[in-house]
Amino acid sequence: MQKAVRLMCGVALAGALVGVASAQDVKPDRAIKYRQGILQAVGWNMGPMAAMVKGEKPYNKDEFLMRATWVHELSPMPWEGFTPGSDQGGRTKAKPEIWKDMAKFKQYGEALQAASLKLVTAAKVGTLDAVKGPFGDVGKACSNCHDDFRSK
Repeated sequence: MQKAVRLMCGVALAGALVGVASAQDVKPDRAIKYRQGILQAVGWNMGPMAAMVKGEKPYNKDEFLMRATWVHELSPMPWEGFTPGSDQGGRTKAKPEIWKDMAKFKQYGEALQAASLKLVTAAKVGTLDAVKGPFGDVGKACSNCHDDFRSK
């Protein structure tokens, strides 16, 4: 029995290591497409929420919560696509400063994740007033990163 458990653990560890190795071996154009796709999905969901916050669209608590949840679920994902060498190899607006100051870049990613979690919590309250401030904080987290690390 112990041999079987050790064998299963070994197989699982080998599989995890292969997954890490293959993530690091992704071609730059694939990494660029990956991160851009996720960030487009974030923007897709931010748009309707922004329209509600601005009063351009009626506030719908269920839709707002759904979109806030999706933004939060997507928020940790794009950073994996900023692999070494993915500053080239495809059309990208990512500035070289990302790879020069990866610590600051990661802090911005963590700020987005924290702000989006607060937005989900506020959206569960179900009122427009509850989401306005946290929505602004998510927008600010996005803007901070775009200002420092995205070419216009």
